[in-house]
Amino acid sequence: LRCEIQLLLKKNFSNYYKSKKNRFLSLEMMWLENTLMKEFVLSPRIAKICADLLSVKKIRLYHDNALVKESGCGRTPWHYDDHHFPLATNDVITAWIPAQAIPIEMGPLTFAKPLDVYKLVKDIKFNEFDTSYDRKINSVFKAKQVSIVEEAFELGEVSFHHNLNFHTASENKTTQSRIVLANTFFADGARVVNNPTMISGDWKKFIPETN
Repeated sequence: LRCEIQLLLKKNFSNYYKSKKNRFLSLEMMWLENTLMKEFVLSPRIAKICADLLSVKKIRLYHDNALVKESGCGRTPWHYDDHHFPLATNDVITAWIPAQAIPIEMGPLTFAKPLDVYKLVKDIKFNEFDTSYDRKINSVFKAKQVSIVEEAFELGEVSFHHNLNFHTASENKTTQSRIVLANTFFADGARVVNNPTMISGDWKKFIPETN
């Protein structure tokens, strides 16, 4: 998986090996064109775990996403994924699959617990253009003494997080790329919200022929 994603990065980003330091790179919808990625993205085992965690009978793929934090790339701000999926349901889950072991120094996914801590910060307006949202979230979590869980990932360990689960990741302080495959699924039968925003990205590419 790691080697395949690296090949795709080299193909999609010019001068990849010469200019990757400090960068955060992302690739989506790889499964449509790459056989190996399709095996990982459409894994029945992963899908079954996701359906069971959501307590639903059927799920659909929203998209696959390679999340690559290169050496020196900084911290990922606090966020939850609900902002990015224009779906009128909270039955959304992401399987976060590391393509190598992730020690603390590499910046593993870090969670705020329990799930419902999002209620503490629901009135804070999301802002994708500066760090104000992250600072406000961090301030509330500290004041409320929210439990923060940051643990290393061994090779083969997979994390599953709900779309309301607040998470972050620290800087990649190692000399290696932190490569992760994140596959997001939602409950079958879910509808698109009435007014998707620009934060949702190219959602029509992920769920085509939808209105």
